[in-house]
Amino acid sequence: MGRPRRLTLDRLLDTAIDMGLAELNMKDLAARLGVGIATVYRYVESREALIRLAAGRRAIRSAPADMGQPWQEIVRDYAASLFSSVGQEPALVIGFIEARWGIAVELEFVDGFLGALASRGFDRDEAMALYRAVAKIVLGAAVAAHHFAALAARGTSQARELAAALAAWDEDELPHLRAAAGAYADEAAAVDWRPALETVLDALAARRG
Repeated sequence: MGRPRRLTLDRLLDTAIDMGLAELNMKDLAARLGVGIATVYRYVESREALIRLAAGRRAIRSAPADMGQPWQEIVRDYAASLFSSVGQEPALVIGFIEARWGIAVELEFVDGFLGALASRGFDRDEAMALYRAVAKIVLGAAVAAHHFAALAARGTSQARELAAALAAWDEDELPHLRAAAGAYADEAAAVDWRPALETVLDALAARRG
């Protein structure tokens, strides 16, 4: 029947995900696949189109399984999946901010979240409001994580940056920030999205009785 095709879109996207989307190089991708770069461009029109498709594919895969767990647990699972996705790839956060990927990458993920909550008695507006709260918390933590990673790549940290900035002020200035300097410089706390999410879940649980 002839030789099978050496490349499929599924294989292309899976390989791109395995290589990491943040610094993806099309020539390296083609080499990993054992094809010419022209072959890659038969499947996707550009690097950005490839990242958009791959990001969407990974988001779908990262959606948690609905095993009938309580609504708080399914929300935690979706939040963890979202952070695992965007928290590992700065390019995805930047692309989201610049509206380069479009909303297509998250449609199935969001639909799964809304459907899981609908099956647990949430109405449409309540479920959407909760998704927005989760997204704000998780995306904020992801931005912080990438910021601290960039500082580390430059050989510095939040604590060092804060100390240098405070040194430029008189000792009696910024008293409240100086008192809270340890907390402000705590990178782990800034990246941990879970306490903020628990506050939202507790408040919602109280309203729902």
